[in-house]
Amino acid sequence: MSPPLVVVWLVIANLVMFAAQWALGDRMALYFALWPPGEHVVGMAGARTIVAGFQPLQLITYGFLHGGVGHVAINLTGLLLFGPMVERCMGGGHFLFYYAFCLVSAGVCQLLLGLGDGIGATVGASGAIYGVLAAAALLYPDRKVLLLPLPGELEARTLALLLGGLSVLHGVTGTQAGTAHFAHLGGMAGGWLLVQYWRGRLPVKPRRLLVP
Repeated sequence: MSPPLVVVWLVIANLVMFAAQWALGDRMALYFALWPPGEHVVGMAGARTIVAGFQPLQLITYGFLHGGVGHVAINLTGLLLFGPMVERCMGGGHFLFYYAFCLVSAGVCQLLLGLGDGIGATVGASGAIYGVLAAAALLYPDRKVLLLPLPGELEARTLALLLGGLSVLHGVTGTQAGTAHFAHLGGMAGGWLLVQYWRGRLPVKPRRLLVP
């Protein structure tokens, strides 16, 4: 069985970017976080006002920044838990495309629906990880997952429905402000659509089926 090389490199890339954040501070967020449309004053440098704003490349780069050790640890745990099984099913190239697609769909959803949730710039791989979870739930719905330190196991399908439902609840009610709940939902929705497309289950069919 071949090792999940894309998952390994994604983990490394996230850790390198997190180390760069620790070393460079707010300058990383200024350029690489996902900023809402418009100009946002984020500080002063002498007499010069520092302004940040949306750039299309941020729809990818924001997913490699994180808000703290706990944030990056949770996301990388999810990637290591579900990523290998999904990568082995899709293949490395298609999994990398899938991961990037989920990042973009999560970012777009956050920009469209999450502007009033108390978040300035959005950072984190959570949207992509929710997309990977959605793929695991579709491809391996009955696979048992042990969620330490919680007792017992959950099926991948049950976990996806539970976390997706919580994101809907928090996003609609505005609870847990400061978390990009609509990015989570956007990553799951984008991932679900792409897997179903690759399976040939949407009105628009792929040239060949890529996942079972």
